Amino acid sequence: MNEQDIPIDIAVRKLLDWLISRRICSRDWHEKAVKIRENIGEAMQDMPENEAMKELLLGTHINYFHCQKIVDILKETEADSKNFFGQYGSKRMKDWKQIISDYEQGDVYLAESAQILTQNVVYEVPGLKKHVQKLENLQADLERKEENSKKRIIEIEEEFRKDCSNLGIQGEKLKTEIISLARHLPETYSDIAENSVGLKEACNLYQDFLHANMDEGVELQVLENLRFLIEHGNVTTYEWKYGEKPISVEEPVLQFNEGDDDNAESGAGEIDFGDDGGEIDFGDDAGEIDFGDGEIDFGDSGAEIDFGGETIDFDIEGVDTSNITVEEGGLAGGVAKEEEALSLLDNRRTRTIIIDELEELSGFLTQRLCETESENIKFTIGSGTQNHDPQTLRSNINSVDSLIHRLTEAKIQQLQMIRDSPAYADRLANTLKQKLKLKVKVSSGIEDLQMRRNNAAEEILQVREQIQTLMKKNRILQEQIEKDISRRYKGRIVNLSGV
Repeated sequence: MNEQDIPIDIAVRKLLDWLISRRICSRDWHEKAVKIRENIGEAMQDMPENEAMKELLLGTHINYFHCQKIVDILKETEADSKNFFGQYGSKRMKDWKQIISDYEQGDVYLAESAQILTQNVVYEVPGLKKHVQKLENLQADLERKEENSKKRIIEIEEEFRKDCSNLGIQGEKLKTEIISLARHLPETYSDIAENSVGLKEACNLYQDFLHANMDEGVELQVLENLRFLIEHGNVTTYEWKYGEKPISVEEPVLQFNEGDDDNAESGAGEIDFGDDGGEIDFGDDAGEIDFGDGEIDFGDSGAEIDFGGETIDFDIEGVDTSNITVEEGGLAGGVAKEEEALSLLDNRRTRTIIIDELEELSGFLTQRLCETESENIKFTIGSGTQNHDPQTLRSNINSVDSLIHRLTEAKIQQLQMIRDSPAYADRLANTLKQKLKLKVKVSSGIEDLQMRRNNAAEEILQVREQIQTLMKKNRILQEQIEKDISRRYKGRIVNLSGV
């Protein structure tokens, strides 16, 4: 096989060592290259205005092969300085030809080109690719965070709608709607009291059962507060307490701060202290109080007071009392104030008592239903022989539990807390507003994530363009090095691997 047909394969990582080991380049090439780079820097200060020159030098690390192209361009731009012997008198041309000559001495250009190619292939391109990978990971992470933030906004909106739904408000003007519900709570209690009339049968059933299992002559008050509500309705605590209606009711006034926080302006309504330079006039105009120099005359003249010598007559039998009206004593004609002015269900104490009695009634009915439907039960709550219809028991249980639910549901409890403490309306409204503020905060976070994601996408495009440009230059430099080495080995094929 002919020697020229055998290709020369060189790994790009070992290209510089291969050139030095073959004595093509010297080991001190770098010191010479530094001086050449200084000369290139000085020559770059004086370059002609030429589009081809600008395109060649744009973002490029100048090497030997670029210097050859610069000289070719200068042959056109500096043609006027060419003399009869074909030499150029232009300083630009002399400088660049000298740079090429310095490069060719000791084949410095080949060592420098090998180093540039190795640097680009081993470090620059992989580094840019890793940067692209990092940006892609960042982009994916930002997309995931953006998706989670969008889900979080949906969750916040659902929580807000659920809380508003539980309160029975629209959520447009939170504080106004909450206060309106609290003010209409007595109407809700009146409706509950009307529905409690249907529990009379269950109360009688419970009372009859207890009386049937008690000794004769034993009197037992059963569910007396619940019965009072059923018979009299949601009357005042005064009537429940004293057994008679008051002449007048002075209901506690609920002072709500109905100012809408959303439309409130900060700094409004400041106190005017009248700081206009005026001073308080104390009347210190040298005038003094005149107390007078005379003495008080108490009339001590020795005379005595005449009380009269007649005796008072206490005989009132002859007085006409036909026009005198005597009012009733005791509590009759009283005025319901403060807690006594509240209705039974609006009063926390009486409402709790009624709820306890409802729970007691529900427990009894549930147990009786269990005993009625079970044949093998060993223990019962009574020894009587009363039989209760299961269907009637179920109906009564549903009615009792429905009333308990209406009195203990979260909406009623919160509205009652507002009536007990009007400041709670502010806290409740602020709690709901915090969710709206959190939604705005998360939304602004999404905008920031989108901006960062877009910036990462733009940077990815820019870095990929850099990679393409650098790889294109690497291929050109690879071909130039391969041709130069091939020329030294009688035209043998040279392959630089790993580029």
